[in-house]
Amino acid sequence: MQGGQRKTSKYIKPAREEKAFYWVSVAFLFSLFVMPQYFGLPTPVFDFTLLRMMIVALVFMIIYDDKRKSAFADLILHSKLTLVLIPYLIVISYTMVLRADINAFLNPFIEIFSLYLLIYVIRDYVGVERTLKWLLIFIYILAIQGIIEYAIGRSLFSYLETIKGLYTGQFIRSGNYRIMGPCVHSLGYGLLLIAVTPIACLDYQKNEIDLLRRPFLFLLLAANVFLTGSRSTLSVFIIEAALIFLLSSKEKKKKCVLLLSVSVVALGGFLVVGYNTGLAQYILLQFASIIDSVFGTEYSLLFGGNLEALGSSSNYRDQLIYIFTVDWLNPFLGLGRKRTFSSEVNGSYIKSVDNFYIAEYVRYAYPGLVTYAFFLLFYLFNMIKKCMKRKDAVYKILLIGSICYLINLLWVDSLQTLKYLYILIAILLCLERKDKSSEVTPKKASKYIKKASSRWM
Repeated sequence: MQGGQRKTSKYIKPAREEKAFYWVSVAFLFSLFVMPQYFGLPTPVFDFTLLRMMIVALVFMIIYDDKRKSAFADLILHSKLTLVLIPYLIVISYTMVLRADINAFLNPFIEIFSLYLLIYVIRDYVGVERTLKWLLIFIYILAIQGIIEYAIGRSLFSYLETIKGLYTGQFIRSGNYRIMGPCVHSLGYGLLLIAVTPIACLDYQKNEIDLLRRPFLFLLLAANVFLTGSRSTLSVFIIEAALIFLLSSKEKKKKCVLLLSVSVVALGGFLVVGYNTGLAQYILLQFASIIDSVFGTEYSLLFGGNLEALGSSSNYRDQLIYIFTVDWLNPFLGLGRKRTFSSEVNGSYIKSVDNFYIAEYVRYAYPGLVTYAFFLLFYLFNMIKKCMKRKDAVYKILLIGSICYLINLLWVDSLQTLKYLYILIAILLCLERKDKSSEVTPKKASKYIKKASSRWM
């Protein structure tokens, strides 16, 4: 060495770059999971939300490094995911061209590209276990924010609004504020809660499902569900909690029964003592609305419910199925996203399609609905197969979150929440690769192993 200078190791720079990429990946997860779509840089042509900025940052860091670039290209080119999605991508492409609607392609494409990035960063940098830990932190943030939001009557995220036209303002039903978290609608926040609640009930290290694994967090999530004011979200949440309970061990079930009994007694006591308070009336209204919807009763009137509005909402949704019979809709070419559906159906004027699957038919007709349904069913069956074959708790949790989320879509459009479903799918695919790697332990390294391992989905 000359001049007493020490030679810089060739491993120092790569190590720093890898650490930087890890933290950018975490920032990407945070922006995708926590931050609202209305926070970013507005431009005349294309709004750069924080999530889109993080996508651009990740893409630049991937392209900059040959190893990352090769691995990401291999993921896209050689995965079953691509094969499953190609038909849907073709549909949204020709819809964009024939309807002259760039958003008909761009919106779903960005969501799908985010799925690939999720798979890549979880698989190669963050890891499944650390991803689940980060998600739990994010869930705590959202759940606590939801309580604060209800107390002040406004989402804390709304103060970050820099892109106008997305934040819809306060939602009030029967005189009560409905929380919405980082989403653009309280129903969208309900979808988010349904998708992620099972994660709070997973002990990944012990491979166990426990409804009250994190009792404080579960209580916060349950409170958030109530405060969305959504009957569909509350109904699906009850089903989801029941499924998680049934899949718990006998020991965990006994603990759950004991703690839930205490909770029910405490809640009952609060409702009796604070019967005339706004919060108690609001909680009772949610239960009464569900009972009225199922049995045709009128109990919600006792708690300030607007029975006419609830009945109108129910009748409105009943008419949505007849959108498939509207003759002016082209069954092979949807309207895209630029044009909105507005028509009279069976005497009801429909202008908001509160059912994701019917809305997908309106946007992309039968080809779009069928190809996207194929994508969803492919991974649902994959989850079911893994649950039956390996019986790991994490697969069951992913399946419950996915199924309940998709059930909830029967009463609401996706409202920019498909990314939460994609997180579950990304974790599934990364677990599959991990399982395949653990099943084969070759004695001698082969030049073909690396090539074969890339075809992991």
